[in-house]
Amino acid sequence: MKKIMNMKKTFAAILAASMAASAASVVENQELLESKVDSVNAKRGVEITGAIRAVAQTSRFDTDNDPTGINKMPSVEKDEFVTADINFGFRPWENVRANAMVRLSAGMQEYFASAAKSVSVPWLNVEGNIGNSFYWVVGDFRQQYSPLTLFLPGIDIMYEAQVFARKRYMAEHEQFIEGNQRNLQGANLQFRTDMGETVGELRAEAMFARLNRNVVLDLTGAEGNILPRDSVMGASQASNMDKFVLAGNFEWLPLHKTLYVGVTPMYIFDNEDSYSYTYRHPGYIYTTEYERQDINPFELNPQKTLVVSGRLGADVGSLINNSNLILDITGEVAMSKDDVYKADTAWALEYDEAGNMTGNLALNEDDQPYLEQTGFTKENLQGMAVLVNANVGYKTDDFGVRLAVDFIRNDSNWFNNLAQSPKFFAQRIQNSDKDGQTVKYGVNSPLYSSFDALYNFTPKFSPVATTLGTDDNAFKGSDMNSYSIANYNKNSWTTNVFTRNQLALLETLSDPALQMSLPNGLATANRMGARANLIANIKDFAEVQGLFSFFNQVKPLSLITNDYMGNVGVYNYKAAQYMEFGGGAKVDIFKLIGFTKPLEISGSYKHSERTMDSDGWAALGLIDVSTSLKSDFINAGLYVQYLPRLGVNAGFQMINTEYENIRNAYSALAPLMKGKQMQWMVGLDYNIETHAWLAVNFGMMNVENDYNTAAVVAAGSAEGAVNLPDYYDVTKDQTMTYKHKFSQMILEASLNVEF
Repeated sequence: MKKIMNMKKTFAAILAASMAASAASVVENQELLESKVDSVNAKRGVEITGAIRAVAQTSRFDTDNDPTGINKMPSVEKDEFVTADINFGFRPWENVRANAMVRLSAGMQEYFASAAKSVSVPWLNVEGNIGNSFYWVVGDFRQQYSPLTLFLPGIDIMYEAQVFARKRYMAEHEQFIEGNQRNLQGANLQFRTDMGETVGELRAEAMFARLNRNVVLDLTGAEGNILPRDSVMGASQASNMDKFVLAGNFEWLPLHKTLYVGVTPMYIFDNEDSYSYTYRHPGYIYTTEYERQDINPFELNPQKTLVVSGRLGADVGSLINNSNLILDITGEVAMSKDDVYKADTAWALEYDEAGNMTGNLALNEDDQPYLEQTGFTKENLQGMAVLVNANVGYKTDDFGVRLAVDFIRNDSNWFNNLAQSPKFFAQRIQNSDKDGQTVKYGVNSPLYSSFDALYNFTPKFSPVATTLGTDDNAFKGSDMNSYSIANYNKNSWTTNVFTRNQLALLETLSDPALQMSLPNGLATANRMGARANLIANIKDFAEVQGLFSFFNQVKPLSLITNDYMGNVGVYNYKAAQYMEFGGGAKVDIFKLIGFTKPLEISGSYKHSERTMDSDGWAALGLIDVSTSLKSDFINAGLYVQYLPRLGVNAGFQMINTEYENIRNAYSALAPLMKGKQMQWMVGLDYNIETHAWLAVNFGMMNVENDYNTAAVVAAGSAEGAVNLPDYYDVTKDQTMTYKHKFSQMILEASLNVEF
């Protein structure tokens, strides 16, 4: 009751503060700001733009599964931060311009601590043009070509409520994400020329950019690691070498730009001359002597990937001069050649004190034989991907209807990490102190929520120490299995380019409710199938949408096991099948009846499903199994504006997921059988423009997961079951099933202004 009263007081204080600024004063301040900007812009060659984002958020975690308080970590997380991105454009000459973004950041809950404030220049370039045809940029830039070449695949949530969409917008832009463009650093040269209506426009582009640099990261820290402290391929994003891309893009648009021809060659490579080493304490034990090691022991070999893409397209509607007809088709074929290194392993042998082989197998600390790496075998994999997109429809001033169809056929060897690296990497955000030991496992963490990963972010976060000591030894003792005690950025959105091993690991950590069928977008490897999207609208006040997709693996999966006696077991699966269907609508009721202010309601439903059957397990003495993963995602939203700039926002989301015989390395001991997630949020906002608002929101997230704990009960211990919370008690588990419920209550005020 006391917590609720405190929440009410906090909510009332924030609400009163936000309403204190009258509409008149805000308008006056906006006019004053615009006059200042106009004054500066009037001076020769200077332009200033920017964005300010501020969030004050309190998240309270609660569960009935821990009545005695076994988990003593804080249940409340408070984040108050302001980020100001100021863009300076300097034009000393008419055809040359320098751009710099200065980011000013401050953690407001520790305002007087200098470490809570920072100044950085995360974006810097010089650009220019020669005449009207040639353009160049050196430094930071954004670019995208096509879904199979250069692209940043994301997540599409049909008719997402505005109260949630705004939170996601702020989280993405905190990471400098703009749509599907990939952030690059290097040089970009572009040539454009129009040679008449018949010959059309010719475009040529050359690009050289650095994708990653030789960098040392703490392998036990949360920042820069996918799985801190884990010794698996792809666990760290540290880099032994600098990674670059050299690319060209050629496009021709003849006949009034109604036809399209494109070719894109790309070469992605690591500079082997930049290979470097570092020094670490072996086994992360601080008392041992430093030892020379590879910066990233999980990415020892250089990437050398060649990608060549060809594209053809036609806008038939424009070709026959029919402005009402929508009829266009584009086809793309891409080929990749990639060097892949497979580790050669053998069972470790025992040596005597004189260094001679004894002929016996060596044993690890658990008294078990183990494999050791003896070298690498290089193989050049050649892959192919095919993408066909068609749009068919009809439009007038009063209504429109369009059917968009995508067909893909990407084989299992196809690889292009510049098109396959996703911008969403699901992570735990709010109240992550509660599961510090398992927070790194993301979707497999016991306190994970899709909504938390999608919408929350904290630019700078300091984990809570587990001891009360203040000296260095105390903090060393506070290190979690998921991170060392140090500041790090909590955000599920990224523009990183991942390696082949990292992408394979990310797929095992992808969110099935959001990334089931195409976790890496239309460039996802080992997929064949199609998706269709039907959209109809009545002017600008009503729209309805339906979707259907069906994909399957081109090559079935096989799981190969090898015991210490050298016996090999191959567990085959049939090709997995993926299916999605759903629909939704949005209607502006006030516009429908002639009012000027909006009253928009929206809603959608999507069902996602994956099925995969075992193949030939009976020959191995096992029972063939059928696995399935089903997820339902419901969205509902309401936005009404009752004064010139004041409005009410509300949103509701629910995800139900069912797992049948689904196990992975992180849930083998306690596989998840069923999961329910629900989120609602309501709030008031003050709108200035599309991307300028002040909002005060209150919401709740509820999660309920059912686990099969038969194996844990049989073992008498939950050790190794990382997806169970630390307050699970195996001695009280009588049914061999565990229902885990928890909630997060969120109160937040956010400000987003772009100018």
